[in-house]
Amino acid sequence: MVSHVELDYAWRDPWDPPVSKAQLNAFMVKVAADPGLRARVDAAADATAVVAIASAEGHSFSAASWTRHLRG
Repeated sequence: MVSHVELDYAWRDPWDPPVSKAQLNAFMVKVAADPGLRARVDAAADATAVVAIASAEGHSFSAASWTRHLRG
């Protein structure tokens, strides 16, 4: 028998682990507090560039997570 936890995990995108959302939220808090960082994110060419900026700031999430965040 598969547990509820296993089923819950099975439905998640394997490229977007649960920690990704927490990392994205933490990055957004940092962006909101830092106008220079906000300017860099706003100037980023695409989601991959935003992920690279986030990584340099110590945050890890996928380009797909960023794209979903933008869609709301």
